[in-house]
Parts: sequence; C-alpha cells; structure tokens
Amino acid sequence: MYYQTKTGTPSAYITKDRKRLKQFGQTVYLNNGEEFELELFNPSSTTVLAKIKLDGSYISGGGIVLKPGQRVFLERYLDDARKFKFETYEVDGTSNDVLDAIAGNGDVVIDFFDEYKQPVWTNPITYVGGSFGSPVHTYYNNPFNINGSTTTTNGNVSFTSSNNTAGVNFNTTSISNTFAGPNIRSKRGILKSKGNSRSEVTMDMLSMDSIETGRVEKGGSSDQSFKTVDKTFNHHTCASSIWKILPMSQKVYEKQDLKVYCTNCGKKRKKDSDKFCSSCGNKF
Repeated sequence: MYYQTKTGTPSAYITKDRKRLKQFGQTVYLNNGEEFELELFNPSSTTVLAKIKLDGSYISGGGIVLKPGQRVFLERYLDDARKFKFETYEVDGTSNDVLDAIAGNGDVVIDFFDEYKQPVWTNPITYVGGSFGSPVHTYYNNPFNINGSTTTTNGNVSFTSSNNTAGVNFNTTSISNTFAGPNIRSKRGILKSKGNSRSEVTMDMLSMDSIETGRVEKGGSSDQSFKTVDKTFNHHTCASSIWKILPMSQKVYEKQDLKVYCTNCGKKRKKDSDKFCSSCGNKF
C-alpha cells in the first residue's frame, strides 16, 4: 500500500519575549525602542537555510540553518551580537519623495532555501553507435534517430534534426541549465538571491503633515551564539515569509480593542453590554 507523507512549509514570525505579536494580515506594530525576535520554524523533512532581509537589505551574506522540525528564536544580527530593535522617527507626510524613501521601512523578509541534493540519473544517456554527424542515441530507453547537422556555438553543441520520426530539435544547453547545481557554496551557505519585500503607504499617510515611521536598528548586547556548518543550498527559494513592522501610532483600532472606563470612578467596563458602572452605578 502506498502512503504519501505531507510536510509543512518553512515559516517565520515576529515575536517579543518569544510570544508572537498580534498579526493584522502581514502587519505587526511595535513601540519605539522595543526589541524583538524572529521565530524561524522548519516543519519540512529537509534541512533549510533562512536568510533575513530587514528594511530592504540582507543583514548578512550568511543565514541560519534549520534542521527538519527545528525551531529557532533569533534575537540578534548574525555578524554583530546586538539585538533587533525597532526605532521610530517622524518625516514630512506631504512629500511623495519622502514617502518613496520610507517605503521599505519596517519590511521583514525571511527567504528559505532547501539543501542542495545531487541529481541521480536513473537511466543515463547511452551511446549506441554511428558517426558524430548522424549518431543513434538512447534517451531514457526511448530511442529515436537524429539525422541532420551539428553546429557548435560558444562551446555548445546543437543537434538539428531534418528528417526523423520523432521531430526533435535538441540543444545540449537545455540539459546543462536544467540540472545546474547551486551557484555559491559557503560554510554559512552564502547565497546571492532576490527576495521579495512588501511595503505599504496608506492614504491616511498622504493626508498627514507629519507621520511616524520606523526602521530596525541595533539594540542591546546579546549572548546568543552560532556554529558554522559546511553545507550547500539551492539558489532558488522554497518559501518566504513577509512582514511589515509599523509604529503604534499607525495602528487602526477595532471596536473590541477599545477599553471604556467609568467617567465617575474610573472602573473599566467589563462587558460591552453593560450600560451602568458596576462600582458606582454611573451611566457609561
């Protein structure tokens, strides 16, 4: 009987004191000067590399290696033992140039890369016979004849079929591209890849003379340490987690977030349905 095992996708979250911040879609809110961590989780059955991008730039050429099932709370920069800290400042909210400049502020992108595995050829290409100009090859036990010309361009040999039943035009470059391995190898798994960051500029910002924005800076000292590993990872991502950190001043509160207090004695209303204060009887 055949069983299919499903594994999850690597993911990341923004936490404080190892507790996930309340999420509003892909947005979270922090006060000025608050330090935070990145929760990295690998529920897949393969080892992955997590590369972190803050405010539009990678924090290091390396990354964090997560074994299957491993969860890590990263509190610091990789190349500097300083914690992640969110710092805010105010800018002119009426200038489009300013809004463009701060568009990447607070962007947090974590890209995940699978460990590279050498491809295994179960049915290798077998040369049967014939001359180079008109060979007979067997590809995956499916023979066809190539009768035509061969050309060489920049070291790549192209076989062009002019008369065969398979109707195949084959260029060796396609195989070398399909089975190309990773382009970078490093003890820290350094990769050159393109991450996707998302930023938001709301219409509310456009109507303000001054708005508060924030970036991730270096906070207090951290005693979190790392060990280097010698592994190779794919150059393409297998998953990405994208978040936006905004100042508390930009938070849009919902009705359930609002707290009502008695104007007479200051006691907090317990239920939304309460019309009178349970302590002094004053009407809310």
